[in-house]
Amino acid sequence: MNLLKPRLLKKGDTIGFLSVCGDIKDYSKLEFAKEYFQNIGFNVVISDSSKTRKNYLCGDDEFRAKSLNEFFADDSIDAIIATRGGYGAIRIIDLIDYELIKNHPKIFAGYSDITALSLMMYKRSGLITYNAPMAYSDFGSEISSFSADSFLSVMQNGIKEICIENSKVYFSGMTSGILWGGNLSTVQSLCGLDFIPDKNFIFIAEDINEPVYKIDKMFTQLLNIADFKKNLKGIVLGDFSGIDNESYFVSLFEEFANCLRIPILSGLKFGHEKDKLTFPMGDEVILDTNLSKIIFK
Repeated sequence: MNLLKPRLLKKGDTIGFLSVCGDIKDYSKLEFAKEYFQNIGFNVVISDSSKTRKNYLCGDDEFRAKSLNEFFADDSIDAIIATRGGYGAIRIIDLIDYELIKNHPKIFAGYSDITALSLMMYKRSGLITYNAPMAYSDFGSEISSFSADSFLSVMQNGIKEICIENSKVYFSGMTSGILWGGNLSTVQSLCGLDFIPDKNFIFIAEDINEPVYKIDKMFTQLLNIADFKKNLKGIVLGDFSGIDNESYFVSLFEEFANCLRIPILSGLKFGHEKDKLTFPMGDEVILDTNLSKIIFK
């Protein structure tokens, strides 16, 4: 499968705010985000699904998938930023037109539940997507300068490396593979589907408000998949906000390190905290725990 790396953004491009998961409760936040991007030189369109609701979702499955497909098909839209996560992405996986995405590759950015869409787009179309702040959840209020600066720099100039500050190394070494993963509970929700990369990967993981025993259970379930364990060459942990016991968490990954004997470290700024890095998912990288760096090839 040929990998598709989308064109970077330039001033004057049009960004589409796309709602495909949870409903938008305060539309003024999208207007705030729209004004932010317009003030720095971009055009913005907002999906109709940002104004609709079905229970806890922003519309029924067919409507949400249609919104996504239409944004990819529309060549006047240069990049797509998800508005928010929240449950719903796994319900539309089989309604997405992956051939259309192959023929119209563009930036697709988000995190949290959007992980499911990013991983399936990579698996079925070869599109490299971006783990990045979202329009409603992040740009919809006063986004931190750390997150905004990382987003604009990577989307316009690309990225060469990530320096992981204040890292904790569980198992040292150097390894390589594609950078792959995201929100842990969302990755787990894909179990039963053909979603695991066919090549070596560095697994990145984050989550929020999950007790350590559930983090253990989710990692163990993934490691029980033969292809996951075979292709796994390293682990980088992001923010696990709201865990119940820090010492249990450290002990768990010390145990994984002793069993797996692959490079493992924590400290990557991605997840549900205010400060988050933007970076491509599916790109080839080198992980060096001695330097605490992820280097893009």
